Amino acid sequence: MKKEKAFVDERRNNILNYINDNDSASTSELVNKFNVSELTIRRDLNYLQSLGKVERFYGGARINKNSEHTNILIENKKEKIAQKCSDFIEDNDDIFINSSTTALMVIKYIKNKRVNIITNNAKAAFIEIDPLVNVILTGGKISYPKSALTGTFALNNLKSVASDISILGISGITQDGVLSTSVLDEVEINQYMLKESTKKNILVCDSSKFQKVANFKIGTLDDVDIIITDDDLPRSILESIENLDVRIILVWELNFIIFWIIQ
Repeated sequence: MKKEKAFVDERRNNILNYINDNDSASTSELVNKFNVSELTIRRDLNYLQSLGKVERFYGGARINKNSEHTNILIENKKEKIAQKCSDFIEDNDDIFINSSTTALMVIKYIKNKRVNIITNNAKAAFIEIDPLVNVILTGGKISYPKSALTGTFALNNLKSVASDISILGISGITQDGVLSTSVLDEVEINQYMLKESTKKNILVCDSSKFQKVANFKIGTLDDVDIIITDDDLPRSILESIENLDVRIILVWELNFIIFWIIQ
């Protein structure tokens, strides 16, 4: 197992070096260069993108030259989004949280409320939490790099509990409202969380996720009650979903909050 992981890590490092040397590379070019399947290359590029090393485009990837600066800005946005989301949590709520990093951040902002968090994110075990907050892990197979708990074991355990609120992040959301993830193993878990909450579903994601498409559909904006995102969201995207009964909250970088309600 260690040998296999070392081999994968080496290939991904070589792919990154190749893209860095050439500024960009197509998927077919990488398939030929490294003699692996197109699916393998896509997984490798998704992994490198999750680390902020590359930017995906249709048919390939380019090096992310501003990755460090960009990552800092994105992290700041995620923190503000998570902080705002905590305002919607009430005492005695039971809450589903998926493997999203933004959704996970919400936990540390829940203060002085007695709640239960049920999550398939293994990283939740290492977050400092309020004494009144209970965190329950679903168990299951750990999927890297997100440390998501997946598989039949995780899903069956999730089905044994109920939630008032589901808080989810996603990999992409199209202009017509399709929500998607880049990880096949997470599809069923995300779908279950969206369908089984009794009060509301909250989507937390920075504006870069809009108009992106990942490989696997988990739902649509019809399944969402509230979207919390940042103020870089283009007006054209707001207008494209104005006919949906979704409440959109834009979090401003200067610590101001705008409420935009779309009826």
